[in-house]
Amino acid sequence: MMHSFFTSGLFWFIEGVLATLTVIALKLWMEDRGTPMPWWKWALAVCWLLGLGLTIAFIGTSLGENERRAAGMGGLIFGTIVIVAGVVVWRLLLISAAGSEGLSAAGSEGLSAAGSEGLSAADSEKHCSRSDDKS
Repeated sequence: MMHSFFTSGLFWFIEGVLATLTVIALKLWMEDRGTPMPWWKWALAVCWLLGLGLTIAFIGTSLGENERRAAGMGGLIFGTIVIVAGVVVWRLLLISAAGSEGLSAAGSEGLSAAGSEGLSAADSEKHCSRSDDKS
């Protein structure tokens, strides 16, 4: 009876909802931290999320077909790969603003920009308000 759940449409619906909520939570969390999210960080996060989803799908469909050994081995192999990749992606997502500018669309000029060119709008407002307070 439990095996039929993994092959039902409800399982895939729940997995899609959880993936969507994960992406929304990541976006809000990164905004709260002030960590920039250029396109390459989003691409890494989406690739990792797809890998996690495929791992869950493999385990679920294997269980749905009464292939417990395949589900266990796939969970062990793919799960390990997804966990290691998740740690690497997590570390890359937390790169500071100064380190991530060089990898953004601006190219290598972002690393050499020491002035206000390399600052985001929020950083510029902080710097402007500090200089206004000192006058």
